[in-house]
Amino acid sequence: MIFLVLIVLHSGSGTPLDLNTAEITNPRNPEPANSGVFAKGVQCQVNLADGKFVTVKETCAEVRKLMEATK
Repeated sequence: MIFLVLIVLHSGSGTPLDLNTAEITNPRNPEPANSGVFAKGVQCQVNLADGKFVTVKETCAEVRKLMEATK
């Protein structure tokens, strides 16, 4: 039996995002050179298995901690 496990993160504008932990390939900190590319308050880029990504207000450490808590 396969279970769908979601974590709730928040976009730069504060919108809740339900993300499937099985689809997250890696969270990474935005590069300093890209500091003007992402919305203010974004602290982590979450890469997804389909090649897309979302940017969130939570730190990458917080994202990893939430993912670990679901195992």
